Amino acid sequence: MSRRKPARTRRPPGTGRPAHDPDPADIQAVRAALKRATRRLNVLELIILCAAAIAALAGGWLAAFLAARAFDLSFGTTWVVASLALFLIPALAAFLVDRRRKAQAPGASDKSVQSPERDSE
Repeated sequence: MSRRKPARTRRPPGTGRPAHDPDPADIQAVRAALKRATRRLNVLELIILCAAAIAALAGGWLAAFLAARAFDLSFGTTWVVASLALFLIPALAAFLVDRRRKAQAPGASDKSVQSPERDSE
């Protein structure tokens, strides 16, 4: 019996070298689209941050209003402390979770972001 070579399978898309060299105009269009997307995401991030600050101020006001009457505390000081607590404690928790996630998978974030220069390698 003769042994046949196994049939060659095609590589999945995105592995190996591209079939053709990318056009410089295409590269510039992709870079422009990435810059535009980055700007939009930065604006969205700023809007979310401002909404969180407003929510923290409103929650701090409510907590100060209730605490000032119930415990005979200074309204202004209680409002500042409560607002900072409502803003900084969730921010610290999110920072620690993100840091723990990055520590569990070292280098994973480096592989997910690929610059256009590396596409032609």
